[in-house]
Order: sequence, then structure tokens, then C-alpha cells
Amino acid sequence: MDTPRTSRREFCAHAISLVTVTSLIEGCGGSGGGNPNAPGGGTTAPSLPQIGGTAVAGGVTVSVAGTALATSGNAALVQSGQQAFLVTRAGDAFTAFTGICTHEQCVITGFQSGTFVCPCHGSQFNSSGRVQAGPATQNLRQFTTQFTNNVLTITT
Repeated sequence: MDTPRTSRREFCAHAISLVTVTSLIEGCGGSGGGNPNAPGGGTTAPSLPQIGGTAVAGGVTVSVAGTALATSGNAALVQSGQQAFLVTRAGDAFTAFTGICTHEQCVITGFQSGTFVCPCHGSQFNSSGRVQAGPATQNLRQFTTQFTNNVLTITT
């Protein structure tokens, strides 16, 4: 039985691909930096519910009915095109922050015990958008919100 032979060039290309993939995985949180108890550093925070928003002049609108934001005390990741917002609800008051981590611009997708967690390097932000754990050093940008007739408007 003839065994197909791999050329030296093919072997080297596969070896380099494997090393590159391994380096990317480690560089994106497998080790080195960030919070060791956060995503990419050992454990993962539960994912935020995701809600689609609609781009309008000067912002984004979100129909709240039937979503995680229909109930006070919840949070969600609102996405509209390239825009991402972290939204929390307390009663009829909504707070919206950029959903992009201030460390290396990853979309923040985790939420645990009132804390937003970036999956890339483990930065953590409280529900007021303030940095709780690095490597991020800048707070999240906050946006104005308005809630009328079950529609949330985030003004950008």
C-alpha cells in the first residue's frame, strides 16, 4: 500500500499554521494578562442576552417588549450594524454604555453579578460603566436614553 507523501513545503506550512493558531489563542486570553478569574483567563461569565436595534438619525431604537430588557434588573447587549451597547434596566430607568471594551475594542459579551466582562482579556466594568478590573483603564462611555411606549432610544 502506498502512503501519500507530504512535501517538506506542505509540512512546514501546516506546522506554521498550527503554531500561529496556538499563539493567537494564547494571545487572546489563554495566558498572560487580564484577570485570571475572567474569560480568557480561566472561567467564563454568562453571556448577555442579545437584542437587535434599529439605527435612526442620531441613535438607535430598541423595542423592549418580549426581550430581557422588559424586566427591571436585567441587562442586554444591543447591536445595530457595527454599533454595540450595554444596556441595564432599573425600574423604568435605562442606562446605556458603549459595548466596546476600552482596552482593545472587543465587544463585551459577559455579565455576572452586576459586572460586565470582556471575553478577550477579562476587563470588568460595573453597572455604572466604571472599570473594576483591568487591563482596561478607561471607563465605558455612557449614552443618553429615553423610554416611551415600550421603545428605548439610545442617543449617540
